[in-house]
Amino acid sequence: MKNLIAGIFFLFNMGLLHAQSSSKKAAVFTADSITSGNTKDIITNFFQFALNNLTSANRELNISASPYGIMLKKNPKLNLDSSYKKYKSLRRLNVRLGMRLDSSFRFNGFTSGLKFSIIDKRDFTTSGLIAQKLQNDSLNKERFQLQLALTRYARINFPNALDTNSADYKNLEIFNDNKNKLLQDVPYSRLDPAFQRIVAEVVAERNLLLVNNILKTNPNSSFAQIDAIKFDSLKNTIKNALLWTIGVTDTTYTDKFQFAAVEIVSELSKGIAKSVPGANNVELNIRAAYNFVNDTLVKGRNLKRQIFSIEPGVNWVIRDKENQSFFELKLSGSYYYTASQLHTSEIKNRLSLNGTARIRIYQDIWIPIEIRYDPKNGNILGLLNVRANFAGIGRMMK
Repeated sequence: MKNLIAGIFFLFNMGLLHAQSSSKKAAVFTADSITSGNTKDIITNFFQFALNNLTSANRELNISASPYGIMLKKNPKLNLDSSYKKYKSLRRLNVRLGMRLDSSFRFNGFTSGLKFSIIDKRDFTTSGLIAQKLQNDSLNKERFQLQLALTRYARINFPNALDTNSADYKNLEIFNDNKNKLLQDVPYSRLDPAFQRIVAEVVAERNLLLVNNILKTNPNSSFAQIDAIKFDSLKNTIKNALLWTIGVTDTTYTDKFQFAAVEIVSELSKGIAKSVPGANNVELNIRAAYNFVNDTLVKGRNLKRQIFSIEPGVNWVIRDKENQSFFELKLSGSYYYTASQLHTSEIKNRLSLNGTARIRIYQDIWIPIEIRYDPKNGNILGLLNVRANFAGIGRMMK
């Protein structure tokens, strides 16, 4: 037990220190910052600490981490897009350790698990969808044509540019300087007037309608600024991107380390409403699980009791001005099917209605309050949980 507790708090410390040493502006945290709390509960990008079922007799203390997050703590140089892509499989994997506590907070067994995201399109730095949209962007294509046309113009109109003493050489330097500024981060209106006239002629000659519209309607905005706005809009599709995971979790007895339960679970999350930067969004969430637990009707310890469950629902995500979720309301229904021998007065098929209010109290520290209602028996079960991303804890502790 002491080893288990030491292991859990060792991982907790690693996550806390990692959060404190990481930059808020690091590219690898950008996608994570706009991901909903519900999605982070499915799989974490770095570290998550959880206290589950605080109001019940079977409390749990869990910590989840991605191997990439552990590697990043040991080697901050991996905080680069290139490494982020290289270790894609490790980022998609989660390892979980935890322990169970009884009503008196005494040790009552421990849990462990693995989870892997089969499909994860939430990460804008590696998303094929984002790359494809950027590649097929019509404005980018026209800008490339403009660049070629200006290069051709220079070749024709500055024929003696190779002669360093010629006027063409100096004029070409000025021309190229303006061209580079135009195609990068200087607004059209701030360029040399003579160069502006050349650009207007080339744009009209090549019939570059989108570029022409930008130069006329947004002359005080650079292409870099327009790109940033467009990229934010494309990046915003993360909120509706598909996430599909599969995992296995086991729980052991307090003695002899025998399994008390094994759960195979798959979970899916997908935005179902049009998403705009800074706006709220709605997610479809489906969770399916097959549980093998100890059957008390059978002598000895076993995993012969089998229960299948599926829980479809929708999660309403309310966001602040920085596009971060601060309140979420999830409504769902659960269906349970007992595939093994029934206990006394037990029915094979059961239904429940569920609601989860998730509140972000500080940075990435969440309090999800779950309510489950059994319409057949009229029973209501309330569960209080706490979820904490170590990035959030780190900022609070500074």
